[in-house]
Amino acid sequence: MALTQEMDTKGVPAAAITSSGAQTPDWVTPELPEQYAEIARQIAGLKEQARAYEGIAAVLWQTGSALTSAVADLFMSLGFETELTEYGSTCDLRVHLSDGRRLLVDVVSERQGLDRKSPHIARLLKVLQDEAGDKDRVVLAANIGFDQALSARRGEPVSIEAMRLIQGLGANFVPTTALFGIWKASLTDALQARNSVMRLHSMDGGIFR
Repeated sequence: MALTQEMDTKGVPAAAITSSGAQTPDWVTPELPEQYAEIARQIAGLKEQARAYEGIAAVLWQTGSALTSAVADLFMSLGFETELTEYGSTCDLRVHLSDGRRLLVDVVSERQGLDRKSPHIARLLKVLQDEAGDKDRVVLAANIGFDQALSARRGEPVSIEAMRLIQGLGANFVPTTALFGIWKASLTDALQARNSVMRLHSMDGGIFR
């Protein structure tokens, strides 16, 4: 009998739905074998993990505040304290690394690659002027081509001229696809993934892939 269920506070289904769509009476659950409770807890844990994975995958397709939240979740999953900035701040995220070092991240999305006239570049300058300190690295995290599958995204996410301007500011550009790759790597080698974030901080102006 196939079951789907909502868990009660003890991790045991409060009610279950059979494959025929009928709701199993509450009194049936206590009659099930002891192993059922453990199976149900494992299923609930896997569902929660799947939802977390899907949430982080939003860095590949989301825009606006949903994209910003997904990028924040990604950094937090790597073990970095991450804060969403208050309304009116010059950047979207502050990612705390170690020894006072921070990433000041501006999160953006565009259907096409950024060019030298992009307002996002001017925003980086404002972050540098208004907030960045000696131990901070300003980062532009961009989801370019968000409405396309990864295999369909063509061309560079940022033009050569725009990249020169970003480099000249000492800021870094990172596609959210690259961040997603770091997160995927963390599932098998968490230390290497964290080191990749450290390299993003140490890079003095450029595109991080």
